[in-house]
Amino acid sequence: MELLDRLRLHFAHLGIEAYLYGGFVRDTLLRRPSHDIDLMISGDAKEHARGFAVTLGGTLVTLDDGRGIYRVVATLDYDRWTVDVATLRGSIEDDLRQCDFTIDALAVPLPATSLPPGEWPITDPTGGLDDLRDETLRLTGPNALSDDPLRLIRAVRIAAKTEFDIDVKTVNAIRQQVNLLSMVSVERVREELLTILSLPGVWRSVKLLDSLGLIDEVLPELTPARGVEQPKEHHWDVFEHSLHCVDFAEKVLDHDFRATDPAGKFIPWSPWLTEYFDEEYADGHIRATYLKLAALLHDVAKPETKAVQPDGRVRFLGHPVKGAATTKKILKRLRSSSKAIESVSLMVDQHLRPSQLAQKGELPTSRAVYRYYRDLDDVAVDTLYLCMADYLAARGPSIDLEDWDRHCGRMRFTLQEKRIQETPERRQRLLTGHDLMTCFNLLPGPDLKPILEMVQENQAAGEVRTKEEALTMVSHALGKEPITSSMQRGGQHV
Repeated sequence: MELLDRLRLHFAHLGIEAYLYGGFVRDTLLRRPSHDIDLMISGDAKEHARGFAVTLGGTLVTLDDGRGIYRVVATLDYDRWTVDVATLRGSIEDDLRQCDFTIDALAVPLPATSLPPGEWPITDPTGGLDDLRDETLRLTGPNALSDDPLRLIRAVRIAAKTEFDIDVKTVNAIRQQVNLLSMVSVERVREELLTILSLPGVWRSVKLLDSLGLIDEVLPELTPARGVEQPKEHHWDVFEHSLHCVDFAEKVLDHDFRATDPAGKFIPWSPWLTEYFDEEYADGHIRATYLKLAALLHDVAKPETKAVQPDGRVRFLGHPVKGAATTKKILKRLRSSSKAIESVSLMVDQHLRPSQLAQKGELPTSRAVYRYYRDLDDVAVDTLYLCMADYLAARGPSIDLEDWDRHCGRMRFTLQEKRIQETPERRQRLLTGHDLMTCFNLLPGPDLKPILEMVQENQAAGEVRTKEEALTMVSHALGKEPITSSMQRGGQHV
């Protein structure tokens, strides 16, 4: 493996003692692919992680500066890799006993990884090999959680990745010590949460997070949603709906669901969308992960906006706007990047909009589609799929497939219309600010922008196709004729 080869050469050249341990060793022994490497080294972890990041052309991320844990994120041969580097504090056996779970307390000297995995000299001080065979996730010892409370949430991530069961003693220990999570750096908590959302089978993960009390600890803003009833078209209360929305956010992107499920067959899809949602987007995570995060938070403001109308109808007026504000606060608290904050909060703010682009039973106009993509820009496509996940999570098993078909039809039209509006004839600029100034004797300044935007919108809608038509439209809008002389240059009509 090229990356392991480069790691061996890098640290051998520096004369640094290094051990491969943790999840990569575990997954290799389970014959499962892994792109996450954990290293313990005898030198300064930050210094060497920074040097290796430069070597790989990757990014250095600080996971826990106090504990000396750093991450290198890099792409090799189109595969995204993470390399977590920690400083070896004692003997490898002693350090492994300080690990979280027995199946991760396995190590092999980095030079020995040149051998076939079956020949690796495994150091196993806590019985991890036995737990691998039993498919059990077990803490290394009674102090494992207090030594590093991040392990409270990491248990869910490892259980999701391995599909192992957490043993009863470990479950009870997590529930009893869940409050310790507040002692962990928010960056590390954020990374574990996003990684959990990125893994397949997210429904099992979010339910496990909930049953262990971890959702209330990490995202207390969701707690008020428990038991909040919704209108009759909703199958679950607000909290359960939010969890199911995460599940359906995964399913609407899943090929098997779209191919086999009666509802999945209506979901619009094109090959380019696979690459789109797999695109690394922010903080080292892909678009699909942020879609699921937006799904989890999209109704966070419903409890505070709930109102019962005189006719008994339950309404949540303004919950998208307030939800976006709450989402920003949550992600700022988790120290997410500005890109992640703005993108997820915009999805939350606009999650109802795709279903509101047209009257029920109708398709959106080209103009409505243009404005939608203009306003949502980078997350317009993502929000379409959030809207579909939201619909499925609202109806649940009570879904009306005919209505769902119509809903998906609007989403399909919105996707297709955007592709049409991106054709060269629709994107070619018909007028410039200079044209407006010379043809209508306008002064330079911000007043030109809305006029140009009007032209672009009408062009995208297919209502304006030539420069002459654009000038005529502007003329009507301004109530003034173009200056004829400025439209004639060298015998050529402008």
